[in-house]
Amino acid sequence: MKIKEIRVKVYRAGLEIPDFGSANDMVLVKVIGEDGTEGIGYVTDYHHIKEGVYFSDLLASFIERVVSKFVVGRDTTEYEAMWDEVFQRTTRWGRRGFVIHAISGVDIAIWDLLAKESGKPLWRLLGGYRSEVPTYANTAHQLPPKELAAKALEYVKQGFDAVKIRGSLTAVSPDVATERIKAVREAVGPDIKLMVDLNGTYDLNLAMRMCRKWEKYDLFWIEEPVHPDNLEGYKRLKRSCEIPIAAGEQHHTIYDFKLLLEEGVVDVVQPDVGHVGGITEWLRVWALARAYGIPVSPHLMPVISAHLVAAKPGTMWIEYTASDNPLRSGIFDVFDEPKSIMYARNGKVYVPETPGIGIKLKPQYQF
Repeated sequence: MKIKEIRVKVYRAGLEIPDFGSANDMVLVKVIGEDGTEGIGYVTDYHHIKEGVYFSDLLASFIERVVSKFVVGRDTTEYEAMWDEVFQRTTRWGRRGFVIHAISGVDIAIWDLLAKESGKPLWRLLGGYRSEVPTYANTAHQLPPKELAAKALEYVKQGFDAVKIRGSLTAVSPDVATERIKAVREAVGPDIKLMVDLNGTYDLNLAMRMCRKWEKYDLFWIEEPVHPDNLEGYKRLKRSCEIPIAAGEQHHTIYDFKLLLEEGVVDVVQPDVGHVGGITEWLRVWALARAYGIPVSPHLMPVISAHLVAAKPGTMWIEYTASDNPLRSGIFDVFDEPKSIMYARNGKVYVPETPGIGIKLKPQYQF
């Protein structure tokens, strides 16, 4: 089917985590086929880092004014050619950041349209590995250690067998991070997997020191311990730290992941389908990780990530954010479906059997 039109809409979510910025915008993308069928994609995590600085508007404009010129009039089956042409023609200005995010949003919408054309849900079109998708509970609640531990225990009682807390320097000091880890571990017990996200905020020396201190708490991984571009730091930390290392949410395209995997510096890769280059590029990263025997644990974007984990072996789970989580995206406000992914049951979500991804917008957010 040929693509007739691309539409873009910015949803300004009134969500805030102080160290990231006010709001958490979501950019919605609609790719419309010549028969009127619509494919829907989205990109999240666009915080307002300064009053009046809205990268979401930049992303929307770039999609409308640049990416659409390479897509409208093309057939949906040409997704590889469209992706490659936009990437190659914008290399001098892109390769990472909002250019790749823009490609991601359009690519997701194209795949939704492709799946609808096939009459299959996306996860079946891509492989149909499983319909029940395991999750872990993102516990990014900005609470004192004891209160955070109680919140983590709530998730465990709801059926989650793994929780992740934040320890980044923009959120807490290293000492408070240690108190959080200790309190949560004591609350949830030894059988629950516990991860700590540092958001790339530690330098190497601090990461090495805290890693030694945290080894006794049996962490399942530490996430983004140093800056995403500090490859040497990852190498040295991997040699000295007994805790597994996960990274990837701030890495873009297969080329960034190729470095992580070739150097053997991560135990888990975490491509974000909205930031890595869309479904097309996510699948390339998955294939590369599979060849290296490294598991894939997608970063956020639960509605799309659930389909990808359902489709492919070598994937662990999705990162689940409940509706009361301050780090959640606007999906609970904007999407009416797929509820079977948006709302976990006993620590799992279930991919729908409807054609495509299954996104339905609430009436007030139609565009």
